[in-house]
Amino acid sequence: MLTNLVIKNFILIESLELSFGHKLTVLTGETGAGKSILLDAVSFALGSRSDTSMIKNGCDNMSVIASFDVSKNHPSVKLLIENDIVSDVEVGEHFEIILRRTLNKDGKNKSFINDIPVSLSTLKLIGDTLIEIHGQFDNQSLLNPATHINILDNFAHDGDLKDECRGAFQNWQKVKKELSELEANFAKAKEDEDYLKHNLLELENLNPQKGEEEELNNKRHILMNSEKIITSIKDAFEYLSKYGDEPEKFIANANYALERIPDDAKNENINSVVSELENATSNLSDAYERLKQILSENDGDTSTLEQTEERLFSIRELARKHKVTPDELPEFMANLKRTVENINNSDEVLNEKKAEEQKAKENYLEVANKLSDVRSNYAKMLSEKVMMELPPLKLEKATFEVVVSKENDENKFSANGINSVCFMGSTNFGGTKNYIHKIASGGELARFTLAIKVVISDASIISSMIFDEVDTGISGATASAVGERLARLSKSIQILVVTHSPQVASFGNHHFKVSKYFDAQKNATITSVEQLSEPQRVNEIARIISGDKITPEAVSAAEKLFITSIKA
Repeated sequence: MLTNLVIKNFILIESLELSFGHKLTVLTGETGAGKSILLDAVSFALGSRSDTSMIKNGCDNMSVIASFDVSKNHPSVKLLIENDIVSDVEVGEHFEIILRRTLNKDGKNKSFINDIPVSLSTLKLIGDTLIEIHGQFDNQSLLNPATHINILDNFAHDGDLKDECRGAFQNWQKVKKELSELEANFAKAKEDEDYLKHNLLELENLNPQKGEEEELNNKRHILMNSEKIITSIKDAFEYLSKYGDEPEKFIANANYALERIPDDAKNENINSVVSELENATSNLSDAYERLKQILSENDGDTSTLEQTEERLFSIRELARKHKVTPDELPEFMANLKRTVENINNSDEVLNEKKAEEQKAKENYLEVANKLSDVRSNYAKMLSEKVMMELPPLKLEKATFEVVVSKENDENKFSANGINSVCFMGSTNFGGTKNYIHKIASGGELARFTLAIKVVISDASIISSMIFDEVDTGISGATASAVGERLARLSKSIQILVVTHSPQVASFGNHHFKVSKYFDAQKNATITSVEQLSEPQRVNEIARIISGDKITPEAVSAAEKLFITSIKA
């Protein structure tokens, strides 16, 4: 609900701060006092159009701040999270949303939500979920035909069925897209069939393996240096074999000669030499045997540098040709093989996908028709209930009908189903039915809206509403009926109403009086607003009844109205 409104330098308002409560708030005042300026200010804060003429004379800028208290499940909170204005961890059971908008004389707007700069479109997106303004303003979402289907669905409480319909539609569109892509791919593949088969044969003959290119490249480097390596190994082997097949024997003989020295004649140096010769004998024997093994392995290797390079370059050439990496060639070959196989079985594959698409479509239509039946039933119920509300609102000659139509054009099917919904009516018996906003005046529109809102109040996602001109052209019992319905509606939705009717004013839980006066010191006309106490309310209602001169009879009538009106 709207909790606070802070206005600075807006038209005739210099500085104003108001706090609002639950249920029904009425705003009264003399004609021209500036009651509608308050609504203009709220509308400005919500993102409506503006111009510099709204800036108070003599000021360089203006600003409006509107604060709202919402529950964590309110649609506005979801939008704030989706637009990265708040995070879900910031949101408690109740959450404050502060809309702030400024306008400078140069025409530049600035918009903020909870002190985060936002675009004007984002401000309006969030604002539209917080409050509705009905009467002389353009943002009457209830009377926008695009919103009618959602209003009916909320009234019907068909959320689960609607979600099922949305899921079925999305699945159908997914399969439909897959079919379209498959048909396009097959058509192109058939055109290129010979070329694809040639490529597949080329790949199958080569049969590249993942990791093979790196392995061949390493082997190539080895083979390129193999001659130099083998020559060096042979030279080393020849040096070791120069004195026979067992070169370690010469070291062993030297060691044997030293060992003949008596132990008591050996000193530390001799013992050290003997130990080193023993280690040398062992190491030399190991090196000799390893060189023999290396020579044996290289002599038995039948791979050649030419063969290795030929396969390596073939793999790289095919990778470049198909614009993949060498390691991706096996997967590319497998996909190409499936494509060729699918070409051969294209009719069968397409028929399977067509059957899948048809089944998905039938499933969607089954759910959509169920949803359509629910809508049709609740449309009759909504029409009847609204019609019952019209006569007491001095719309006894008016008719109202929720028209649910079925779309036959498949291209017009949507996640919302196969229906279009619109609120139709006429203001006279036998009159031609048309969209409500095209056949009703401002006051009639407000009363149509009131009647509809009273009926659907339990299903409304809006937590605050403002009515202006709702009592235009009515008085007496009709005005009382309007007030009673506003009070009834305010049990579930915060209502603010600008009224000239004493009957409507008497139903309010809170009452603000709007006044206009001339400040000689500032040489300016200023609009002020004060919240009235209960005695002040009686006097204000009496003023509305009798005019500027409040008579005892008017006070008595006001007291009677105030006492007998039923508060929400």
